[in-house]
Amino acid sequence: MLSDLQKIISRSDKYQEEDFVHAANLLMTNQFIHADRSSHRHSYFLISSHVEYFKNIFAAIGWAFVHQPDEAYLGILPQGHERNLKLKLDESLILLCMRQMYEQKLESFEIESGRAFTSSDELLSLYLTLTGKDIPNETRSKELLSLFSRHGLIERGKADESNPKNIFFSILPTIRQVVVEDHIKQIELLCDSENGRDALSDEEEALLEQEESEVSDREPVAATQPTTEMESNDETA
Repeated sequence: MLSDLQKIISRSDKYQEEDFVHAANLLMTNQFIHADRSSHRHSYFLISSHVEYFKNIFAAIGWAFVHQPDEAYLGILPQGHERNLKLKLDESLILLCMRQMYEQKLESFEIESGRAFTSSDELLSLYLTLTGKDIPNETRSKELLSLFSRHGLIERGKADESNPKNIFFSILPTIRQVVVEDHIKQIELLCDSENGRDALSDEEEALLEQEESEVSDREPVAATQPTTEMESNDETA
């Protein structure tokens, strides 16, 4: 890997070794980086012009490299056993709601520059409708938005001037990398208070019982089972 890097640098009059180190660290810290963010732009274009090099680096440590040039983002997803870090139930359900909102806005042609613009009030309203569960309180709602902003799934905006508790934000297309189609039904089962647990396997039931105590908010979010086994950028104003 180091010899490959030296060859790349020797042929480049634009990038130095520290640029590659910074780009790799930025990607590991944020999980997803975007060309339209000023703090990401330099590293985005460095990585996107050396995709095979970075793909090989992250493959060596068991992570899949994702590059979506049409939507101008790239990222990494843990693979294998590392996919199975835990999220709390409300975190999993909020992710489901955000994916649902993204698809709804996509179908109604309300997506702008790949983003679905919404607010915390709209998200919590859907959460209540979709899950039938009590919505997270104000403090917890802010924690959830901060968590998913750090991992490049949403971009936070300003609070509503007329209602400071209502925070505007946009759902980024990276949500589709994390909440994948094959696993959405598993989350939806948990929204059915009468039948949800009956539909789970013994293994899923056991994992669900652990969800309140097993959570990581500093690890990359993996495209895995968001019901009970989903892992967990810079926030923008």
